[in-house]
Amino acid sequence: MDIKRALFDIIVVIYVAIAAAIFIPWMLFSILGPAPLAIAISDAVFRFFSLFCHQLPWRSLFFNGVQMPVCARCASIYVATALGLAFFRIRGYGGREFRMSWPLLILLFVPTGVDGFTQYLGLRESTNLLRLITGFPYGLGYAYLLAWAVPFTWALLELVATAMRGDGENAKLVLQRIKSMAWPFTRSARIPPRSS
Repeated sequence: MDIKRALFDIIVVIYVAIAAAIFIPWMLFSILGPAPLAIAISDAVFRFFSLFCHQLPWRSLFFNGVQMPVCARCASIYVATALGLAFFRIRGYGGREFRMSWPLLILLFVPTGVDGFTQYLGLRESTNLLRLITGFPYGLGYAYLLAWAVPFTWALLELVATAMRGDGENAKLVLQRIKSMAWPFTRSARIPPRSS
């Protein structure tokens, strides 16, 4: 069993569940109306997401008069992260080592940063449509970061274990793989093969 891939699969399932959960209140109220069960479940969903989002009504989306349990930006980020992780999983990432493209990652984070920062400074007030649009690349960037971070973290743990065994030759090979994954100024994009 490939533990790295299994760990990545767990992360994918969690984010898909989170993305689906933001639609639970709307679905329950659309199907059941204001039934006590719909109210109780929706309240629990709102309380859970209050740990991660401000849930301000004027920054949130409403469907059929029902507020989403997260703001427009967070909704976009969660959905994009889930879609991005599913895409990376289908493409075979999660266990595969690859070089991080730091410029791409920064480029994906910039729209949300600019939108949020200019709003925070009081230069303008963002709209929910703009929050949705700028949150999406952030979510894709976060998915990209997670797809890279799982094998990178695994390689770091492998380096520690190899060094603790006193296996200097293999430690050098693992360190070379780590540098190839993270350092933006290496000459080759090829990740060195794993040692046996």
